[in-house]
Amino acid sequence: MSKPSWRRGARIVALLGGALALTILTQVGGVALLLTAWLARLRRWPVWLSVLGFVAVYGVVSFVVVPPLAEIGGRVRLSCVAGPGRPYAAVNPGLCVLNRNYATPETDALVAALATHMADRYPGTITRFLDAGFPFFDGFPLMPHLSHRDGRKVDLAYYYREADGRRVLDGAAGPIGYWAYEAPGADEARPCAHAKQPNLRWDFAALQSRVTRRADPERMSAALAWLTTEGRAHGLRKVLIEPHLKQRWAPGVDMVRFQGCRAARHDDHLHLELSK
Repeated sequence: MSKPSWRRGARIVALLGGALALTILTQVGGVALLLTAWLARLRRWPVWLSVLGFVAVYGVVSFVVVPPLAEIGGRVRLSCVAGPGRPYAAVNPGLCVLNRNYATPETDALVAALATHMADRYPGTITRFLDAGFPFFDGFPLMPHLSHRDGRKVDLAYYYREADGRRVLDGAAGPIGYWAYEAPGADEARPCAHAKQPNLRWDFAALQSRVTRRADPERMSAALAWLTTEGRAHGLRKVLIEPHLKQRWAPGVDMVRFQGCRAARHDDHLHLELSK
């Protein structure tokens, strides 16, 4: 193979690999990359202009083209920014950039109703959601989750207190909401302590010393009480959480369940699932 042919082949492989990675990460990013590559070749753009072109194309695809098409398919974009009369939003704008904030209208309505209830009961409280789902196609995986494939699952950040006991009205324990664990005490259940099968139960021990906020037991109990009563009318089927936190915040409630030892830990967020 001649040198120019080798380089051309390497570029094609890199382009396809990048498109695959962006598809896994954002669902629509691969299409945006291939479209930009076609335009760049057609217009003979330099590298810097190709990069800017991709940012522009991806932005138009994600924020202009995708939302109305997703609605046709039965999914809506959960709010990226909280506002008057809307006390809930993504924990981080990056979730919206990555298109991980799509769900069915029923799921959106559930989150909105919970957020309104919590804001009414605890004025100033903003509810923050984490991963929901991608805009298109049931069954398309939202890595690294084992579910989140049909628009009827959404993760919620906990409500927190500062180290001095003050309520955190808006914000999680970290910038992405995950991995700040409410670990079990010495006398609490540890069902996966001796799990030997491969699983996603990362500990991220090095991060835990940096966490200063702790979950607010009063608001967590109130949220779970609402979800397991009023939430049923919105189609809520189950809430996944670690056993020691169920015992603290919602003892004896069948709807609140353990996700098992194969999945990631659920002592850093609530996982909600709606009925089909």
